[in-house]
Amino acid sequence: MHEEEAQPQSGVSIHTGFPNPAADKSLTSLDLNQLLIQRTASTFLFRIRGDEWKDRGIFDGDIAVIDRALDARSSDLVVWWQDGPEQFAITYRREVPPDIAIWGVVTSTTHQFRKSPS
Repeated sequence: MHEEEAQPQSGVSIHTGFPNPAADKSLTSLDLNQLLIQRTASTFLFRIRGDEWKDRGIFDGDIAVIDRALDARSSDLVVWWQDGPEQFAITYRREVPPDIAIWGVVTSTTHQFRKSPS
């Protein structure tokens, strides 16, 4: 038997090794503004202070994204104004006192694992 050398076939591409992500034009960049902020005019960023929400994965120093244009659902985390030293409070909509106006809806939080060097 005579072995034939492999001939490249027309229309077939051969890939070896790891693909180069920079060569893939179909990938789009990851834009946190686009992912986390739907309405820029009504969105605010707050830094969380305290450990009240750590059992829900929200920690001291995290950043909350709050949208004031959303209508709050009972299961939403919301920000509301209260009297006292901590002027804003975060709680579930269903737990807000009935005579209190909701300031905004928490749409996401971010947690930074490694702090930037000072």
